[in-house]
Amino acid sequence: MVKHAILLADKEWCEAASSGRARVYHFIRPRRRGIHALGKGSVCVVVTKPKPGQPQIVYGEFTVTDVAEVGASEYNRLAVEGLIYKPETLKPGERRWVIFFDEFREYGVKPRKDELTDVKTSTSKKPISEWVIIGLTYIDDQALEGIRRKAGGPRPPITRIDELEERVSRLEELMGVSELALPITHECAELMLLSIGRQLGFKVYTADPSKSCGDTSLGSLASMSRDDLSKYVGPKVLDPLSKIDVVWHREGVGFYLFEVVVRGGMQDALLRLSSVGELNAKMFIVSSESRKSEYETSIGLPAFNAIRDKCTFISIGELARMFILTNLWKRSIEPLQLPHIGR
Repeated sequence: MVKHAILLADKEWCEAASSGRARVYHFIRPRRRGIHALGKGSVCVVVTKPKPGQPQIVYGEFTVTDVAEVGASEYNRLAVEGLIYKPETLKPGERRWVIFFDEFREYGVKPRKDELTDVKTSTSKKPISEWVIIGLTYIDDQALEGIRRKAGGPRPPITRIDELEERVSRLEELMGVSELALPITHECAELMLLSIGRQLGFKVYTADPSKSCGDTSLGSLASMSRDDLSKYVGPKVLDPLSKIDVVWHREGVGFYLFEVVVRGGMQDALLRLSSVGELNAKMFIVSSESRKSEYETSIGLPAFNAIRDKCTFISIGELARMFILTNLWKRSIEPLQLPHIGR
């Protein structure tokens, strides 16, 4: 019969595990007894550690994939790989029991432990609400199903992208990005483009290095100068290319060109893109959604036949969404200091 368990953890650990930043549960102190009763397929229900004046919360659960007692070198390797949230520093010769899992399933309803008044194991006389849980406490299928019933079961599994999309939607709602009521300046739109390009691995150029968005100069984000552009294009194309608001380039991928239209003329921006029409590049006009019909009318003119199939319209709202999503994605794989954006 498979054994299950209730474990204690800080709320911060629960949040880290729920967001994928922890894949190992580790015991802070050495255990005198092993935990061999747990094995692959066991379910561990995680309850928050008691704090003065605050109830313990049944936060979620995970399914065990492996259990092991590891030495300092193996523990440190797991820490370096980012599988352990807030790891300790073990000395040579020290050992810790760890529990591996693939996914932490946060409960949709998080009951208090003292609400589990009708949840028992098949052999216990007292309900779990009266138990004193220290470190690890074993439970059986009956108790596990009782906890799940109180919690309404785990939330449906979500992928990493689903999670980011959910966070983006919340940020959009808070920021008003979807309809973008706040006035975005030409310079701040360029800053977002430069930041996105850098994070996606492109070299980036701006025609406006002396300008700034808030406290951040555009030149500080640029990784290419006019001289760098000259390494990829001839003198005939270099001059008009250097006047494009933002340029991305990567070897083997090519050029991405962006013209930002906030107060300027739509056709003027299209003319600047047309001046480098012979370049094999993807082109974008970035402007407010209210000017999309103006773009569609302008791009349909005979003067822009050469770039019509190369050019795409991006609204300021879409750009802000891409900026948020790219930064959330980047933060999910490595720490990143974002530039401050001001009006």
